[in-house]
Amino acid sequence: MSSDLAISAVGVGKDYRLGLSGRTRSLAAIAAHRARHPFTRGLTARELFTALDDVSFDVARGEVVGVVGKNGAGKSTLLKILSQITVPDRGAIDIRGRVGCLIEVGTGFHPELTGSENIYLNGAILGMKRRTIEQRYDEIVEFAGIPGFLDTPVKRYSSGMRVRLAFAVAAHLDPEILVVDEVLSVGDFTFQAKCLEKMRAIAADDGRTVLYVSHNLVTVEHLCPRSLLLVDGRLAFDGPTEETVSRYRHTIPRAERGAQPGTFDLAAGDRSGGRYAAELFKGLELRPRGEGPSDTMRMGEPLQIAIAVEGLDATPEANVHVTVGSPSCACVFRMTSRMLPLSVANGRRPAETILIDIPSLPLTPGDYHLDVGALGRDAVLLDEVHRAAEFTVVPADVLGTGYHFAARDGHVTIPWTWEVRPAESEAGDRS
Repeated sequence: MSSDLAISAVGVGKDYRLGLSGRTRSLAAIAAHRARHPFTRGLTARELFTALDDVSFDVARGEVVGVVGKNGAGKSTLLKILSQITVPDRGAIDIRGRVGCLIEVGTGFHPELTGSENIYLNGAILGMKRRTIEQRYDEIVEFAGIPGFLDTPVKRYSSGMRVRLAFAVAAHLDPEILVVDEVLSVGDFTFQAKCLEKMRAIAADDGRTVLYVSHNLVTVEHLCPRSLLLVDGRLAFDGPTEETVSRYRHTIPRAERGAQPGTFDLAAGDRSGGRYAAELFKGLELRPRGEGPSDTMRMGEPLQIAIAVEGLDATPEANVHVTVGSPSCACVFRMTSRMLPLSVANGRRPAETILIDIPSLPLTPGDYHLDVGALGRDAVLLDEVHRAAEFTVVPADVLGTGYHFAARDGHVTIPWTWEVRPAESEAGDRS
């Protein structure tokens, strides 16, 4: 292992036994099992669950690495192995440095001891001398923000208070490798932002290593230049976080449609609104970043909408409209050829594709749908397809602050800046 590496994992695998262990089964159950499997020694494949399988990666000293994946992908198992809570069944892992872990609320805390006593207990577990803990004690208390409860047993703490104290201890007692799981989601937004800034400072200023697991992809993007993607216990990708998140979102299917996600057959679409003069719309593709079709995209990224049409040449005056809606709002925003005329290259043809390019998707996270339609002369409805496409917008760090947009923030967001300046009267007096 190179001296520049903090963590090196080679072919790491971990299996767990399903159901009851042999020690808790009755003699009759054990005898019945032996009768069914007389030539099998130990557990059968059906009795084992492989949480990790042949996982290999290296983490350099001072690197901040994210770990993402769906529930059950093996993230927590990997962190437990890194934290030496459990051992791998296969492969090897080499860790250089003290590990401070925060993988479950109150991990390492004794519930009967007070918050103050647990600070010293955790420091001792990390191999710190009492004098060193005393030097950091005031910093820990200030960061945790619960000074009035330090003499109270931890068993009486709320989950948020436990996270506050646990992170403060883990971050301030000089672990050379800090391992943090999803537990920060328990805290409020202000404390989460404080923790993210502390983790960034730990890596940038102190040169320590951070492994961060979260389903909040905004914070992963904000904190981690590099991330690992786990899929069904295997390492599916290891690289820049932006690409990792892009690959991760494609592992989350919206629904089984029998077609490629992001591709919609409008010839069979919902035209239940009435009788139409024509069926102009034939198909639609959603192309995040102008690439292959997908029905999942990130806030702020470019989006191209490709609509296949036939017969539009026969109605050159048609007003095409595309409406973006959500479950709670029929029209979040609309784009029409009356607002911005359609550009025509080399005349109209019977079969064409309308391309709509949105340079930066302004939608906040959530589920949305598209309605497409066309009006002819005298506002005659030529064709209309309801819910022509459905898609999901996932979070992204569009503001560069790690803020996670939610329903309270509305459906759209726009770029803006602001600052605090002296009042005009004060500025005039100073001049």
